[in-house]
Amino acid sequence: MSILVTGATGFLGGVTARTLAADGWTVRGLGRDTRRGAALERDGVRFVAADLRGADWDALLVGVEGVVHAAARSTLWGHAADFHADNVAPSAALARACAVRGVRLVHVSTPSVYNATGFTEQVREDTPVGPRFDSPYARSKWQAEQAVRAALPDATILRPRGIYGVGDTSIVPRLAAALRAGRLPRLTGQEVWTDLTDVRNVAHAITLALARPAPGVFNVTDGQVIPLWATLDRLADTLGVPRPTRRVPARLLEGVAAALELGARLHPDRPEPPLTASGVRLLTRPMTLDLTRARERLGYAPVVTPDQGFADVFAALRGGAA
Repeated sequence: MSILVTGATGFLGGVTARTLAADGWTVRGLGRDTRRGAALERDGVRFVAADLRGADWDALLVGVEGVVHAAARSTLWGHAADFHADNVAPSAALARACAVRGVRLVHVSTPSVYNATGFTEQVREDTPVGPRFDSPYARSKWQAEQAVRAALPDATILRPRGIYGVGDTSIVPRLAAALRAGRLPRLTGQEVWTDLTDVRNVAHAITLALARPAPGVFNVTDGQVIPLWATLDRLADTLGVPRPTRRVPARLLEGVAAALELGARLHPDRPEPPLTASGVRLLTRPMTLDLTRARERLGYAPVVTPDQGFADVFAALRGGAA
């Protein structure tokens, strides 16, 4: 089966493209970074240099039987127009092209769409979301989902929670930088239990979705909650830096972040503030997702446990590879 993976020079897209190629699929990886594209070629993935904005999907889908849309603007801050241009418009255009050609589509979304719902435990895919969202990223990903479902009802939409792993370019590096700089205070006196997802588990869910028809929306996690602050302590120990001990009330810091966001929005260039309210909430509010639908309809079962996943991440950090 011939598969096109968008965002193949990114973290999730790269792992997914390599996993599919190693499993014997014919894979084309779409991206902009030619250096990373050359690395993909060495791993058996045919690299196609292209930008999602204005992409010629009809040409890119020639000979393709399935698409994994992993590319996205994934940040908590930015211009609404950029989120629409990078997340919504390409997703809609790609879904329409897949519908015309009869190509299977696995669209990677996010459970960030749940953040403003008030639900935090065993959140299901049918949880009502919107019209309020806690970040422009979450809003754009929800709009992208709606566009995909309208154009291609048979698409599979995955919502993996907090993707981490060796090669992560977002979660662990940002937390590591904050710990090294001594900028991460203790924001809660109680442990925060939450779900995360090893990137290999996401790639596994994507493989399942390509191999069997499974229309609809599916939560994806490691299937086991983790203690977030205990994990941050382990990260600090791995880095050889002090654990966070200075206590700052989460509500106080969230208020400071909201003020910083307001100042950034009023600035003509809208620079990213050093702190965002949604970023604070990620460290202080638990969230677990219900996996019943993924287990029953996709046949999903995590292939990597959080213990194994973080052991690999910490080993890579000690070896200087992450």
